[in-house]
Amino acid sequence: MHRIDRPRRRPIAVGRGAVAALTLGLLLMPTSPAGAAPTVAAEVSTAECVTAVPGGSRCGVLTVPLSRAVPDSAEATLPYVLVPAALETGRPPLVYLAGGTALSTLDIQQLAVEGGLAADRDVVFVERRGGRDATPSLDCAPATAAIRASLGADGDRATRIAAVGTAVASCTAAWQEDGVVPSDFGVAPAAADLRDLREQLGYTRWTILAVGSSAGVALAAPDVDPGGVDGVVLDGPDLGAPGIVSAGGVAAALAVVRARGIEPPGPVPSPPAAPQAAAAEEPESATPDTARSEVSRSAGILTAATDALVAEPHRTSGPRPITLGGDALLAIASHALSEPTAQAALPVLLSSVADGDSTVLDPVANDAIAQLADPGGILDRVLGCSTTGWPGSIERSDAEVTAPTLLEDVAAAACSSFAVGATPSPGAIGTSVLVVGAPEQAAALAVPVADGTADALVAVFPGSGAVPSVSSGCARVAMRAWLSDPASYRAALCDTDDAAVAVVDRADVAASPRWAQQTSSDAGGRWLLLVLPILFGLVAIGWSVAWGYRLITQALRRQPVQDGLLLGIAPVFGATWAIGGAVVLVRAAASSPAIALVGVPAALPWLSIALLVSCLGLVPVWQGAHRGSRLRIAALSLLWAATAGWTALFVLAWW
Repeated sequence: MHRIDRPRRRPIAVGRGAVAALTLGLLLMPTSPAGAAPTVAAEVSTAECVTAVPGGSRCGVLTVPLSRAVPDSAEATLPYVLVPAALETGRPPLVYLAGGTALSTLDIQQLAVEGGLAADRDVVFVERRGGRDATPSLDCAPATAAIRASLGADGDRATRIAAVGTAVASCTAAWQEDGVVPSDFGVAPAAADLRDLREQLGYTRWTILAVGSSAGVALAAPDVDPGGVDGVVLDGPDLGAPGIVSAGGVAAALAVVRARGIEPPGPVPSPPAAPQAAAAEEPESATPDTARSEVSRSAGILTAATDALVAEPHRTSGPRPITLGGDALLAIASHALSEPTAQAALPVLLSSVADGDSTVLDPVANDAIAQLADPGGILDRVLGCSTTGWPGSIERSDAEVTAPTLLEDVAAAACSSFAVGATPSPGAIGTSVLVVGAPEQAAALAVPVADGTADALVAVFPGSGAVPSVSSGCARVAMRAWLSDPASYRAALCDTDDAAVAVVDRADVAASPRWAQQTSSDAGGRWLLLVLPILFGLVAIGWSVAWGYRLITQALRRQPVQDGLLLGIAPVFGATWAIGGAVVLVRAAASSPAIALVGVPAALPWLSIALLVSCLGLVPVWQGAHRGSRLRIAALSLLWAATAGWTALFVLAWW
C-alpha cells in the first residue's frame, strides 16, 4: 500500500479577539498589486531531535510552503540539527545534505565531531523535502515493488516496464488527492528551502556539502540564493537516474576497475592547481590504446555474462528470491560499482557468470535488489527527473550498444508518470566548487559534472565507490583542507590510495557461493559460520598439547613411544588445518577483503588435505581405546565429522 504523509496545516485560532485583530490587520495592510499571490512564510521552530545528537546541538524544524507557486499552499516541515562550532573562527557555516539517507540515519556525531567538520564552523544537517523524516514524505510501495519485479525474468520486458509506470502513476494520483504533486520535490524548491533555512538561522552565507543525488540541489542553490552560497562541495555527485544505468557506462567503469587490478594502484591523483573538468573517458592508469582495449574487453565480458543469464536464468537464494535474467545483470553491476568491496570482486563475478556459474552473484544481487526496492529511492528518482540533461547526468554509450538498458527504461517510465519536468541547467556557478569523486564513476559519464562550472576543482580517489568520503580517509582530509581555504587549496594531503580495495584475481579465489552468502549476511553471519571450526581448532590444539606432553614424558621415562606416535595424527593434523586456515583467512581479509564476496582464498581448499589426514588418524585412536574412553572418543569423532561436513559444504562447495 502506497503512502504519503498528509501535509499539516497550521491550527486556526477562532474567537472574537482573533477576528477583530484579523479585521484590523486587513484594514491597515497595504493593498497588494493586482495578480500578486499570497504565500506561506518560512519559519523555524525548536523541536525534538529525530536522532541522537552531540552535546550542545540544537534541533528544530523548518516550515516552508509545499508549493511556492500556489496561494495558501499547504506546509512542508523539514527537521534539522545544528551542531555549533567547537571554536569560534568566523568561518561560514556548513549545511549538509545527505543523498538517499534520512536525517535519522545519519551519524551526526561521526561527521560533525569525529570527522572534524564542526571543529571551526557550525554544521547544519537538514532533511530534504520529501525525505523520510520530513512532512510530507514521499513513499510509493507499489513502485518499489514494481522496480524490483522488473529485474526478474518473468514476463516480457515491455510488460515489466509498463508495470513500473502504472505503479508510479497510481502513487502520483494518490498524492494529488492530498494536494501534493511530484514537481514540488524537484531541485529548485529544495534549493529554496536551503535559502529559507539560512535566513531563518541568521547566517549571511554558508557552504553546501551535498552527497549523491543531493548534488542537483546544491548546484541549483547559487541561482536561487545569489550571494548566500559561499561554496559547494559535491561528494560523489549523482545526477539523473540513480546509479550507472547505461551499458556503455558500466563497461567503462568496469574497465577502470580491471585496469586497477592489472597495474598496482599508485598515489592518489592530485587535484589540479588550476580549475579543470574531470576527465572521464579513459582509465587514468592506462594509455589510450590500453584504455580502449580494456573497455572493449569489459563490454565483451558483460555481453557474455548477459547471454549466459538469458540462456539460463538464475534463481537467487535468500529470504526474497528472484529469478534473474539478462536484464538484471547491468543493475547488479551498477550497484556493485558503487561499493568499494563489491566493485573489487566484480571482474571475477562477471567472468564466473560468463562461464556458466551464476550462483556467485547471489550476495551482490541481493544487496542490489534491496537497494532498488528502498523506499528512500523514490525521492532520488524525482530529483533525477528534474536534473535530466545536466552535466553529469548524461552517460556514455558505446557505438555497438545502442538499445536502452532496463535501468534507463525504468527511469524513463518513472519520470513520465511523475510528470516532473527537467529543471534548466544552472550553467556556470559563480562560486567555488569541489567535486570529490572516483574514476570508475566518472568513466561512465559522457559529460562530467565539473563541466557545469568553470571554477570546479576535481579530487579523484580510486576505488572509493559512489560516496568517496565514506570509504576514503584521504577524501575526508581533502574535503576539510578545501573547506579551510579553497583559494589556497592545491592537492590532497594524502599520498596513498587508502580507498581502493585490492581487485580480486581468479587465481586467488576458490568460488564458494555458500561462504559468500554467509559472510555477506547482516546478522553477523561470518562469526556464526566460524563457530564450528573455531571449536574444532581449540579442541585439536588442546589435544595436541596433551599428546605432546604425554609423549615427551614417556620418552624421558625411556618407555616405548611408537604406538603413541600414531595417536597424534588426528590432533596434530587437525590443529595444522585450523591454524593454517586461520592464517589464510586473516591474510586474505587484510590484503583483499573482496575475496569473501566470491568465495574462499585459493589456498584454503588445499588445506582440506590436512583435515582428511586428521580424520583418518581417528582409526588408530579407536583401535587403542579403552572401554572407559570410548564415549569421549565418540564425541571427538562427531566433532571431526561435523567439521569435515562443514568444510565440504562451505569451503569445497559440494552439494
